[in-house]
Amino acid sequence: MDTKQIFGLNFLDVSLDKAASIVAQNAAHGRRQQVYFVNAHCINVAARDREYRDILKGSPSLFADGVGMSIASGLFGSKLQNNVNGTDLFPLVCDEAVSRGISIGLLGAEPGVADKCAAEMRARVPGLDIRITEHGFLKEEEERKAISRINDSGIGILFVAKGVPAQERWVNDNFDLLKVPVIAAVGALFDFYSGNVKRAPQFLRTLRLEWFYRLLGEPRRLFKRYVLGNPKFLLRAIWFRISRQESI
Repeated sequence: MDTKQIFGLNFLDVSLDKAASIVAQNAAHGRRQQVYFVNAHCINVAARDREYRDILKGSPSLFADGVGMSIASGLFGSKLQNNVNGTDLFPLVCDEAVSRGISIGLLGAEPGVADKCAAEMRARVPGLDIRITEHGFLKEEEERKAISRINDSGIGILFVAKGVPAQERWVNDNFDLLKVPVIAAVGALFDFYSGNVKRAPQFLRTLRLEWFYRLLGEPRRLFKRYVLGNPKFLLRAIWFRISRQESI
């Protein structure tokens, strides 16, 4: 399997179809896996958040997401051939889940969003078995009960949408408590598939400009992430290359 090292992190450089197959195979065979998607914003967060950075360093299942990571990989001499983001991967994993008889669960986002996402995906993917949905704002006692419900459900894949880096921390902290083979941290995915947030048109996604579309839609919330964060990321990549650092 092709892997690339970027910022000292190891990425699986595979197609979306192959990534979906890997996730589904692990779930079907009970092989435990934490799945994380890393984009330019994630690298900026990791540079200042040691706990999050250590979680990424310890994961063998990182996927590079977005044009920024592609540019950085070229600077490091190991050009990525694939862009694997959770939003595009999700329906492919759902298809694989149906064909392999795997049930899934959704945890995260505002109350009601996971339910709407589940209803949409059941309509899109006939036979999809979504056994459990939980929102992402549970109190401590509610969360313990939710984990118990998840374990009792017998699902093979759990998608967690809490935003970076909260979702990665949650997955890492609760991994040993959960009896789910594969757990994936997926950011705003539920918002997209519930219809709460509209995705960029396909031509912008093809041009790798989905970030720009999101910025136009939520300029106040995303100004710091994209307008300030993207140049900071590129400067970080250039400095990383020039200084020959081994790890972010």
